[in-house]
Amino acid sequence: MKLLKTIKRMTWLRGKIDLGRGPVLSTLIKLSIPSIAMVLFHTLFHLVDTVFISWLGTSHMVAISYTFPVQIGVFAVLEGVGNGMTALCGRRLGEGNLSEARDTALAGMGFAYLLCLIWIPFLFPYTSNMFFKTLGASDPETLRQAWLYNMWIPPTCILISFAYVVNSVFRCQGNTMIPLKYFLISNSINIILDPILIFVLGWGITGAAAATFAGRLAGIVYLIKKLRTESDIQVPFKPCIRFSMAPLWRKITAIGFPVTLSTASVALGMGSVNNILSGTFGPHAVAAWMVGLRIEDIAFNTPMGINDALVPFLAFNYGRCDLKRMEKGIRSALIISTVITGGLGLIVCLFPFPFIRLFRPTEDIAVIAAQAIRITIAGYPMVIYSVIYNALFVATGFSAFGLITQIFRSLVIRVPAAHFLSGILPLDKIWWFQPVSFLGAAFMTGFFSWVIMRKLKRDIGTPKVPSA
Repeated sequence: MKLLKTIKRMTWLRGKIDLGRGPVLSTLIKLSIPSIAMVLFHTLFHLVDTVFISWLGTSHMVAISYTFPVQIGVFAVLEGVGNGMTALCGRRLGEGNLSEARDTALAGMGFAYLLCLIWIPFLFPYTSNMFFKTLGASDPETLRQAWLYNMWIPPTCILISFAYVVNSVFRCQGNTMIPLKYFLISNSINIILDPILIFVLGWGITGAAAATFAGRLAGIVYLIKKLRTESDIQVPFKPCIRFSMAPLWRKITAIGFPVTLSTASVALGMGSVNNILSGTFGPHAVAAWMVGLRIEDIAFNTPMGINDALVPFLAFNYGRCDLKRMEKGIRSALIISTVITGGLGLIVCLFPFPFIRLFRPTEDIAVIAAQAIRITIAGYPMVIYSVIYNALFVATGFSAFGLITQIFRSLVIRVPAAHFLSGILPLDKIWWFQPVSFLGAAFMTGFFSWVIMRKLKRDIGTPKVPSA
């Protein structure tokens, strides 16, 4: 709990934050630091699992590499629901309409539960193997290990769905500390149980998934308690799915579905790159890229945390028609992200091997992973720009722009670039496909943000509520 007290002192957090008043930079800092911590703790689930699983051997590490796109797919669906609900709920709160905000949150929860049915096929080895074979996995042991890990996805998805929606509800109300505490509880239990279930009880890769399930279940108990006492919007854990919610589902989908497709395109792009690396250089290249991606997340996910803080801020002030405060919020988010992401990226770039050795890779995999990390981090300024402006796309209902940008980066540029470079460059150099794809996305983001800002300046007049 010392870490939590330190964060509170640093950000002056004492409960809810007023999204419509006060200095913008300090407001974004108060929202962003817990949000960044949340994203990092979210990444820690998979990072800790990957570290312990890698100690089981290379075949297990290759198997977990193939499961990565599936994990992204799960969160692609939930991010769509969460972002759509957050944008709508934030606007309703900005308009002062608490009743509609409550209806939106309840509909979002029912929708998230309904979408959990997508992952039922991963309960069964036959359908699981069919999927992973399309990603290039062929070794029977790799396929078996991938199924043993992913068979936990359907039941875990129910817990993740509830957490996603409830955490969005708290963020819409300016409270980022409760979601942060949820991740602290969940991760602590996961870290404790991982070595016990994997090694002591001998459950292997299944133990990692079971530990994650137990950690998230403990976090859910905490969220249910806090909903009753510290939220004006109540969302029950028991499924509440009614067809009368369909109009709100359509509204959530209109904003969230492009976000889902955007994140899903990342998974598809990663699966395609895995196929290229495996076919050209072998499984050690896939393992090296997996290690690099896990470590890059330390720096890369900080702008994602700031994005999570910025969406409800922009949506709330969009509901108030306060364009000036929205512009200040974007500038402040860019400053915060540049300082934090740039600092973390520099540390990882200069000293990658202490992080890489956590996975106990072979020496050649470690060297390749370090090179992949250093080349990828060169494109981080472009990533920061794209991620921050994507919050504007979501908050204003133009999330389709983010979808187009992400598809352009993940599929239109990255996959062909990886295929081309793999044919003319050695393995330690082909990673330039990452900065090239980031650059293309930044140009696309710049164009779409210019279009949206012109529209907002034309449509939004005098703020409904005076700016502070």
